[in-house]
Amino acid sequence: MANRNWNNDENDIKDKYGDLKANAPNPVNINPQVMGDYPQPKATTSKIPELPPSVVADTESPAINRPPKSPGPALGPYFQFISTDINKMLWMGSALIFRHVSFNQPNIEFICDTKVDYNWEILYENIFDLCAYRVNIFIKLRSGEGDDKIIWKIDWGDKKTDGSFLIARLDQKWRGGFFSCNGFDAYVPKQVASNLTYSNVWNHLLSIHDETPLHLLLWGGDQNYIDFIFDDVPFLRAWINMEWNERWTTDFRDDLKQQVEQYYFNTYAENWDCRPEVRKALTSIPNLMMWDDHDIFDGAGSYPPLLHDSPVMMGLFLSAQKMRLLFQHHTTSEKAREHQMFGYQGYNFFARCGRYLAIIGTDGRTERDTETVQHEKTWDMIFDKLENNLDDVEHLIILFPVPFSFIRVHIAESIQERLKNFPNKWRKLPLIKKTNSIFGLPELYDDLLDEWTHRDHIEERNRALLRFQKISQEKKIRITYFSGDVHCCGVGRFQTRGSYRPLPINDAKLMYQIISSAIVNMPPSEMAIRIAHHFKTKWNPIDNTEEEMIDFFERKTENGRKLFYKKFRPNRNWCYFEQCSNIISSNVTVVHTSCLHCFPSRDNPIIPTTLGPTSNQEGKGSQQPPIHSHSHQKLCHEQIQTDQRQIGSNDLRIRFWLESADKHQDGRQFVSYDLLIPNLK
Repeated sequence: MANRNWNNDENDIKDKYGDLKANAPNPVNINPQVMGDYPQPKATTSKIPELPPSVVADTESPAINRPPKSPGPALGPYFQFISTDINKMLWMGSALIFRHVSFNQPNIEFICDTKVDYNWEILYENIFDLCAYRVNIFIKLRSGEGDDKIIWKIDWGDKKTDGSFLIARLDQKWRGGFFSCNGFDAYVPKQVASNLTYSNVWNHLLSIHDETPLHLLLWGGDQNYIDFIFDDVPFLRAWINMEWNERWTTDFRDDLKQQVEQYYFNTYAENWDCRPEVRKALTSIPNLMMWDDHDIFDGAGSYPPLLHDSPVMMGLFLSAQKMRLLFQHHTTSEKAREHQMFGYQGYNFFARCGRYLAIIGTDGRTERDTETVQHEKTWDMIFDKLENNLDDVEHLIILFPVPFSFIRVHIAESIQERLKNFPNKWRKLPLIKKTNSIFGLPELYDDLLDEWTHRDHIEERNRALLRFQKISQEKKIRITYFSGDVHCCGVGRFQTRGSYRPLPINDAKLMYQIISSAIVNMPPSEMAIRIAHHFKTKWNPIDNTEEEMIDFFERKTENGRKLFYKKFRPNRNWCYFEQCSNIISSNVTVVHTSCLHCFPSRDNPIIPTTLGPTSNQEGKGSQQPPIHSHSHQKLCHEQIQTDQRQIGSNDLRIRFWLESADKHQDGRQFVSYDLLIPNLK
């Protein structure tokens, strides 16, 4: 967080009506040093109301309750991938296990054809009557191609469970999945949520995993939606309805903190354990996660100082951080650095995936305020990590939960900024109140300020982009950005500007932005997508660099017909990615609109299409042919494009799997769209 020097003159803090100004410092927490830094609550004899009993939520999943239920006596194991150490020939990960304090530590056993070492670590001896264990896992990497199956068995004392996951051998190309937005926010109508279901896209992802097991699953933010905490916790429900000045100066009481932590803990436990699709993913695929705002509360970090620095908002953030570190990263704030997370105040990660692939996850919430996404010291740490840990790496995936490249909506930003500065007296007017969030600000204010391309963050983004370009050029590494958050899918691209740009395989500035969102949450309407296409979609953000949202989706998911709006699609989705090795399969797709620049040789021409394999009618697998077959008749204008350059040995294939918006008799179909990203020569 940036330190602020405030003038405490009352005229600068309050408006003429006596209401605290949103942009003014919080009068009871003027200059917090870190996010979650709030003053000690005052002594009081009043008692915070108890949480109400849990009831089944009115959605498709019987596992979701309001408020979330406390878990049973055993949870896990949930597997996390940490990194591979090529010098020591080790795969490193961890398992998170919870056991009721009345039981002894469980026994775990690993069965496989390679050597496994592990040790136990207690994260919390008692957290809501459970002991939280971390099992540190070190698996010997074997040479050659192929996978090693790691079977795990746990003896809990009163029961036994088992399962397995796969790891890639040293020379094996890695396969992974990526998604975001694993839930419904508070604004999704109950009937819509029930119709969409929590599990449909998940079930397709898991069917691909059954077909071709994944080595890694990347979670891109909004793993949980904590939005309902303001309805479910009685004190917070009352807090939302307090008068403006009282709301932002109210203490975050110790007894409220206990309830809030329990709410976050129970939400994670319920989603991790009671949703079978999530539990299967966590117990059979090593996972890597980076949080976003709904893992805290909607728009966390993007509110003006009065709100951002208020004791209750700070207290909520600190509780969310504690549970995020525990469930998503198997650590605590005291142990996070020891467990390889880094940052000035936030928690970022760097993971090496075998010889040629690396992933860096950026924490865009812990240090965020209206002026800054990540502290300059954190950026220095990120680039120091990249300078010193990329030997032999050919492709770097950078996980930004919020898209690094996206449309700009500056007119809307200006309108929201003006509305934000309305006197509180005006915010209470019926027409304005309907367009306000629960925090009393315009509904879209935090959504817009969340974006890297917001005018308050674009300079920080461009400085980082320059540094990424330098790393790419010096290390000869292809960089690709993975993001979610915006509930639609699309592809952005940076490249050298001008008609004399290098060939794609030689262009260090060629970087793709993969936007995959959401695996559960409601997608935007077709109308919203059409409007998005009318904003400017091509820019020159820095010297000699062109940025563009490209025409990627040539054909409609539901029937294969040609699309007019090709940059974004309003379909729920997830992304499959894999390192490629001299691909000559006819399933490789070539995009006619130049969003794919690496083509097969003349001896192996491939018909270009943006539609790849589809699922079967039950919405499973990837063995069905594309919906659209190229006839090359008068109505089919695509042309075969070939090139003498061979596909490289470590290119990255991205496969978007989109859910059909039309319900079929036997379920929803899934259609794939491929993008092949060449490595850098």
